[in-house]
Amino acid sequence: MRLKIFLSLLMAATILACGPKAKEAKSGEQLDQASHDKMLKSFQEQLILANPGDVIELPAGRFNLTKSLSLDGIDNVTIKGAGKDKTVLSFLNQTQGAEGIRVTNLKHFKMYDLTIEDSKGDAIKIQDCEGVLLKNVKTTWTEGAKETNGSYGIYPVKCTNVVIDACEASYASDAGIYVGQSHYVHMKNSLVHHNVAGFEIENCSYVDAFDNEAHDNTMGFLIYDLAGLPVANGKHIRAYNNNIHDNNFKNFAPKGGIVHIVPPGTGFMIVAAKEVEVFNNQIKNHKTIGLGIGSFYMTQRPFDEGSDFVPYSSNVHVHDNVIVKKDAMPDMTREWGQLINVMFKATPQDILVDGWMHPDYKTDPESHSICIQNNGEVTFANLNAEKAESIRAMAKYIDSDISKFDCSLPAQEENAEPEI
Repeated sequence: MRLKIFLSLLMAATILACGPKAKEAKSGEQLDQASHDKMLKSFQEQLILANPGDVIELPAGRFNLTKSLSLDGIDNVTIKGAGKDKTVLSFLNQTQGAEGIRVTNLKHFKMYDLTIEDSKGDAIKIQDCEGVLLKNVKTTWTEGAKETNGSYGIYPVKCTNVVIDACEASYASDAGIYVGQSHYVHMKNSLVHHNVAGFEIENCSYVDAFDNEAHDNTMGFLIYDLAGLPVANGKHIRAYNNNIHDNNFKNFAPKGGIVHIVPPGTGFMIVAAKEVEVFNNQIKNHKTIGLGIGSFYMTQRPFDEGSDFVPYSSNVHVHDNVIVKKDAMPDMTREWGQLINVMFKATPQDILVDGWMHPDYKTDPESHSICIQNNGEVTFANLNAEKAESIRAMAKYIDSDISKFDCSLPAQEENAEPEI
């Protein structure tokens, strides 16, 4: 029944959006009345006869929707468009609901070949699902960088076995492609641009992120653990063969969110993350920080120190990347950019660590080390922030000796392709 409601809403929106002068999105070619009627009839038949296990095919066209679409509790459903930028679901005039599409509590969901535009909130939110494939899916906000844009483009949360392949996301006010509190994820061949954060991996375990590109975001890539969530202390994350470049775009996140503090010109950040291996990436042309590794303390946010949450980054291995900074003055719109300007004489830094190490680091270095090797001729600084009485007092504790982090950790095992 819930699937029928979802499909009925979509069918109603399609009838309103299509008419004698309906056009294929981006093609500029009008459909004549007969072609339009035939297309619409075929689509209606698919919707009316749909059962779990069916493939719901959406034709080429631009469809204007005013309400969120939701799918709950129906397993093994596939939604397939005619192609990215050919089948476009526009929520520009949305009046009901937060997300564009919300999918919850089901197994084996697949979505291919379509674009979601201008949702009031997140473009595609997938929650509490097992076996998710998003391929050749695009999300965007067409009016550009606005803090009122939805937080996330593609947003699987509390899911297991997720593949995001050949997707694109832009102009999200938090993250273009965000995976949260999920396990067994492959994020690959995807593009993020003009978001605040390009890719985010938050409180996740067993994630491989590879062959992706992030450019012209405020920050290209973020791997972190956030305090206060039901799923804490992610682990076993591999990020490799990614092209992360020119992420110097303005920060347009609303105040209050954690990414609001990120200075433009940040390439790759690792915050309170465990068992992370970052290798064979291109990280180039960032005006503030190329790659940073820090604890949750650096966010200046409170958390329950008696909880299971571990605020330190540990067992982090950053190796064999190409890191080249941009010849430019670091950002001055955010406190961290201002501090870098002061501490490093207006020079961007390739690699920064905050110096807050796990308390068990000395007795169990293999489990809690931060190792940095073979990343080329880089500028480096350890802020030794744990020693400083305030963030602004860190300048007197800075240590530029990268050899203290010249160590090796066992390679993380490759995560198997998730079962969809």
